[in-house]
Amino acid sequence: MTVFLCLSSQAIRCTLVNCTCECFQPGKIHLRTCDQCKHGWVAHALDKLSTQHLYHPTQVEIVQSNVVFDISSLMLYGTQAIPVRLKILLDRLFSVLKQEEVLHILHGLGWTLRDYVRGYILQV
Repeated sequence: MTVFLCLSSQAIRCTLVNCTCECFQPGKIHLRTCDQCKHGWVAHALDKLSTQHLYHPTQVEIVQSNVVFDISSLMLYGTQAIPVRLKILLDRLFSVLKQEEVLHILHGLGWTLRDYVRGYILQV
């Protein structure tokens, strides 16, 4: 599983209003809940997603593996199964990356390629 370090440049702070949590600490029982503030993983992970991105319909968008990792973490981190609709979206993102980038992303989130293709982790 990915280890979250609370370094100032890499900390994943909570984005919920009035929460002062500066770094996500996975819970011992529930990985997707922060031990510090008890808020969910998504509330923290949103801190790492770019909010300044402007979309132009005529512009071709380049997909970067670090952005795909951030998006994938919202869906795969601490889970054992992925809903079909979300998997379709990830499949489209993964299709434009090199296979070693996809494997690196999956491994960092505790998934194997075989489990991802199946849609769930067979053995925990």
